[in-house]
Amino acid sequence: MNLIKIKPAIALVSLALVSAAPQAATTEDANPQPILPANVVSVYKAPADRVISESQKQNVLRAVRKASEGWKAAFNRGDAKAAASFYETNSVVTAIPFGIYMGKDAAQGLWDFIIGSGYKNVEYKNTQIEVIDTNAAVLSASWEMNKAYGIITKELWVVQDDGSAKLRADEFEIVGAK
Repeated sequence: MNLIKIKPAIALVSLALVSAAPQAATTEDANPQPILPANVVSVYKAPADRVISESQKQNVLRAVRKASEGWKAAFNRGDAKAAASFYETNSVVTAIPFGIYMGKDAAQGLWDFIIGSGYKNVEYKNTQIEVIDTNAAVLSASWEMNKAYGIITKELWVVQDDGSAKLRADEFEIVGAK
């Protein structure tokens, strides 16, 4: 299967980030935090008839937490290739306002662009992980970094045959610039 590599539109990115630049800030606005809608995680629940043992749930949670921390560490050291290694070959990244990226190589291109633009020090806040199957979980969170903040509406992590977790779907949004 051929992977589609979509290059980010620099003008769109610049416009989105510049237009979100802070105006005269009040004390209330000094450190805005995106609010993760309460219903985001409830959408990604396991089917009612699905039985997931506590042991299976803990294995998925352990793999997802380790992989998520690995992705954040790779991003924060500016290593787009290592960050992309946490994606499945045919993954899909939906990054608002950047676009949709099909495949691991396209994800690497996105992270190369973002890291190359000086974005770093990502931190997740209010992280929620919902185990939805015996080998999958959905992570949602608010995030913040040096120049922007936003929300992750869905990181679909799937446990691989080797026990590691990889992203099959990654959906996030830049809410504003700092």
